[in-house]
Amino acid sequence: MQAHDNAYSRFIAAAKIVLPLAALGLLSTLFMISRDHGGGDDGLPPRTRVEIEGLLREQRLGAPNYAGVTRDGTAISMRADTARTDPDNPGRSEASNIQARLDLPDGSSAEIKARTGAIDTDDQVAVLEGDTRISTSTGYRIETDRLRSAFADTRVEADGPVDAEGPPGRIEAGSMTLGPDPEHEGRYLLVFKDGVRLVYEPRN
Repeated sequence: MQAHDNAYSRFIAAAKIVLPLAALGLLSTLFMISRDHGGGDDGLPPRTRVEIEGLLREQRLGAPNYAGVTRDGTAISMRADTARTDPDNPGRSEASNIQARLDLPDGSSAEIKARTGAIDTDDQVAVLEGDTRISTSTGYRIETDRLRSAFADTRVEADGPVDAEGPPGRIEAGSMTLGPDPEHEGRYLLVFKDGVRLVYEPRN
């Protein structure tokens, strides 16, 4: 009986040493596997770590959204893939792959897309550039290089050449505006200006 107790005691003593060592071995093996799969000291994949460092360094936001209402009642929503704050002007941000929507009080709407843009919250304006396109619920499809859209009041301006297609046909003009009708409150006009050329295309 005493020999049995001694053997059991020796087994318990050995287990107290062997089991912790085995646990340490398993933990070190898991750690080495995680390193082999490309993780850094923080356990993040290299690409994720680089993206986070870029966000912190450039004060860049991923998938930002903006929503508001103009003084005359147009609902504006805007989103982008990324936005970066100007370090010299905190009220100004540069965004990429912008999509915006305007829901006007008269029931019409316009959707805008652009590759890049600068959003100035102090001046309440966004300047969109690069393959800028507008689609309206009234059937117009407009392309231009640069577009300026206000946040405080409903006003969208293209101060350069525009190409458009709409119910009348194909339109070429030197500039364009979308804003309130000065003669009818609550109505909005899409106006083409500066050397307008219309190719009439009758529809059945």
